[in-house]
Amino acid sequence: MSRQAVGFAVSDMKKSRSDLEETASKFEARCGRIFIRAVMILLPLLVLDYFSPFFWFHRRSEIEREFPVQVVRKPKPYIMFGGEKNGTLGEDIVLNERGYRGKQPSMPKPAGEFRVFVLGGSTVFGGEPPIPDLLEEQFRKSGSENVKVYNYGVVSSVSSMELSRIVFEISELEPDLIVMYNGGNDILVPQRYDPRPGYPFNFIVYENNPLLESNVRSYPTFNLLLYGSNLARSLFPHYFVRRFVPMKEEREKAGWGTDEWRDEIADKYVDNLAKAKKISKAFGAEFIAFFQPMVYYKNSLSAEETSYHHHLEWQEHSVGVRDRIFEHLRLPGKESAPLLVDLSDIYDGVATAIFIDAIHTRQESKPAVAAAIHEHILRKFRIK
Repeated sequence: MSRQAVGFAVSDMKKSRSDLEETASKFEARCGRIFIRAVMILLPLLVLDYFSPFFWFHRRSEIEREFPVQVVRKPKPYIMFGGEKNGTLGEDIVLNERGYRGKQPSMPKPAGEFRVFVLGGSTVFGGEPPIPDLLEEQFRKSGSENVKVYNYGVVSSVSSMELSRIVFEISELEPDLIVMYNGGNDILVPQRYDPRPGYPFNFIVYENNPLLESNVRSYPTFNLLLYGSNLARSLFPHYFVRRFVPMKEEREKAGWGTDEWRDEIADKYVDNLAKAKKISKAFGAEFIAFFQPMVYYKNSLSAEETSYHHHLEWQEHSVGVRDRIFEHLRLPGKESAPLLVDLSDIYDGVATAIFIDAIHTRQESKPAVAAAIHEHILRKFRIK
């Protein structure tokens, strides 16, 4: 190769090297700009995400804020969940050693005490004072000073969980009378959450715990990473429900929205009460159940209550299941049916606002329920 050709080759190599260095420099500068822009975008988001729980990003409902999950729905074996032992709600409500609100039954049982346990959901748990306390006050006014009423309400509880609670917790406490005040959660939970009749509240979430997922390809790594962001959970809650919970598929399997599905809800509820009555008898206690009121059953709605009542399909569902429940109680072969008192229409004719949402009532409305429960108990049972 001639000296001139070598010179050209060297020159070309230098030029190529220069071009490569220039290209690398441009690429490095571009990457730097992208990195700086990413930091400028992500850093404020990370800061906002970190501080958002302390300020305004709370998408939880008023009920969820009033009853924090970590205090009132602490996982427990067999009964699904219950209150936290010695848990606190604000400054006023302290749960007892057993995780329930109010006084706890002492053992051995004091001589002469007539012991009443009231089971239900948040409508039993909540109130200042709650319905069980108002019921005990009714007994005191009627001269039954020996009657002690214990609040065994658990937020979001359904009748199947209350049946378990009788077996695993109340049976050992020498009950004389077991009272259920429920029905609302048994009807509303399958409509809005886990669609399978008789299942505990949101059992579908427990079933889809990613720790139970053995297929690595199915593990929701990216979605769990996003779920670590308070902003993402607050702004896109339905996205995570779709990604973590096969709600659509389970609704299809359960026949959600069909007459057969509503029949099954009613039948599960009636069967749970029938079993609760038998089990209560086995432990030497009487049993009575009260079907609770909801805004969908009230015939005179205030303007405020109308806003809770706007979901027509929820009203049709709630009324339809209630009617089926009392039809099932009258079916042949239901000789062992429980004693169920219908209080769903207790607020009929009251034009003022009673409900603060679909199922919870104002405090001033609770004494009417306690008085009705007291009246039916005195009518049906002999209080020693």
